Amino acid sequence: MTSRRSAPSAVGTRADMFARLALALLGGALVVTGCMTAALSGQVDPVTDPVSDYVFHGAGGALFVAAVLLLLFAGLLVRAGMNGARMPRDRTVSVLFGLWYAGLLLCVVFPGDRLVTDQTLSGHIHRFGGAVLFTCLPVACWLLARSLRSEPRWASVATWIRRFAVLVLACAAMFGVAQIVPWLPKGLLERVALSAELALLVALALAVRRAAR
Repeated sequence: MTSRRSAPSAVGTRADMFARLALALLGGALVVTGCMTAALSGQVDPVTDPVSDYVFHGAGGALFVAAVLLLLFAGLLVRAGMNGARMPRDRTVSVLFGLWYAGLLLCVVFPGDRLVTDQTLSGHIHRFGGAVLFTCLPVACWLLARSLRSEPRWASVATWIRRFAVLVLACAAMFGVAQIVPWLPKGLLERVALSAELALLVALALAVRRAAR
């Protein structure tokens, strides 16, 4: 009897730990990105240049990789926390999260093109990875929020998850439009979309922490 009563508490504690670690890593990714932006402001314009351009300037390559990996591991911890908190599982959501992880890895392994006129295989793969990471996470979270609405334990957070998911999709769509409309601030829109994704992960981590209490 004792072990049965203590088990939910242990599971909740573990889920809360995963969520707290995820929040710490997301904070680390934000700090690294801020340092990278400040240190290389003379080489990379945050309004017009893509984030991937940092890899072509000194320590920017290592900082870019560090920021993306921090984001990746934070996402893995959020997912572990979701499972630990017994958030309803869906195969499609799991696949989309997996594709999001893969998109991040593609962006790290394959550098983007240095010039707009360049059309390398690495650049094409990098852009494909970017498209995957900007679409899969918000779609996964939108589907997740839809399934959470019928669960009393999760209904209160489902609305916030859905709103952040829609925000990410809207920002990603604007960044996509910037690829074919030259006068739009491509770099700024990409950074806004990435910030929205980070906010979505924070919302998920906070939802896990709330459920784990």
